[in-house]
Amino acid sequence: MRVNPNPMPDLLAALNQTQLETQKATLEISTGRSVNEPSDNPTAAALLIANNDEATFNSGYLQSLEAVQGQLSTADSTLSSVVTALQRAISLGVEGANGTLSDDNRNAIADELQGIQSQVVSLANTAYQGRYVFAGTNTSTAPFMLDNTSPSGVTYVGNTGVNEVSIGNGYKLS
Repeated sequence: MRVNPNPMPDLLAALNQTQLETQKATLEISTGRSVNEPSDNPTAAALLIANNDEATFNSGYLQSLEAVQGQLSTADSTLSSVVTALQRAISLGVEGANGTLSDDNRNAIADELQGIQSQVVSLANTAYQGRYVFAGTNTSTAPFMLDNTSPSGVTYVGNTGVNEVSIGNGYKLS
């Protein structure tokens, strides 16, 4: 058996290795992670990166779903307001059909009906996050405009395009 006459370098290397292992263990305990640097475990680091990418995609999909939910909620409340306005218009129509009304009363009903028409057009031009809810894929102009030359008194300048939102890898909501 051979005895090393100068054991100091080997002893210092062993102490240095023990100190590095202690630091690594302390780091793992303090952070709660076994992989703090890619060199700790390259396979686990690759999996962590892939999981992080997937989480980022999922976060984007969740934001899309929240935006769609907000847009649908806005559309629902707008349509409820339109129904209320149209019910009032029907009531005024029935009231105006009464043969005992004076011209002044009929003019007042006509004025109120024009106000209701303006209100419904305004509701139809409702926007959510800068996009018109009822305009198809057209986002630059309001979809409905009052137009006295049209039989309905309103012109639609939106389009029939269908909005799509990506809600998952390969999944779209139209």
